[in-house]
Amino acid sequence: MMPADNVAPSGKGIYILLIVLKSDAKLSSISGKEVTLRAGIYLYLGSAKGPGGLRARVSRHLRREKRVHWHIDRLLAAPGASVAYVVYGETHLPECVLTRPLEELGCRHPLPGFGSSDCKHGCTSHLLECGGGEKDCLEKAVEAFRRNGVTPGVLHVS
Repeated sequence: MMPADNVAPSGKGIYILLIVLKSDAKLSSISGKEVTLRAGIYLYLGSAKGPGGLRARVSRHLRREKRVHWHIDRLLAAPGASVAYVVYGETHLPECVLTRPLEELGCRHPLPGFGSSDCKHGCTSHLLECGGGEKDCLEKAVEAFRRNGVTPGVLHVS
């Protein structure tokens, strides 16, 4: 594992947000339905292929004030939600490659379709419930990168 940095690199790549949800969260979905996520630790898979790469995308996710654009924006705006770690890798692979290893490590999809409405690889979702403590979930995230031959970097946020 690479040492933690203060910021993610500006190269293109993929990332996992390790999100701690301290209390149940009611979210309105894009379709208008209300869904509830239980308190726990969640892993959100994303990619940063545009201008500014990982640094720009991760910085956006970590800002509290922003326009709601993606599914993840709704979760991160929920009371009690915070990003504890960002695990990232500079690669041209899609974030979808992280799904299978996380499933194999015991993570599950709490909301089918969350974050994957434009997925071309058939992922159930890009949000997985980890089911362990922060350190355990961080190790699972790091392992998902390693199983794909991508050297992970870790940014400790909170």
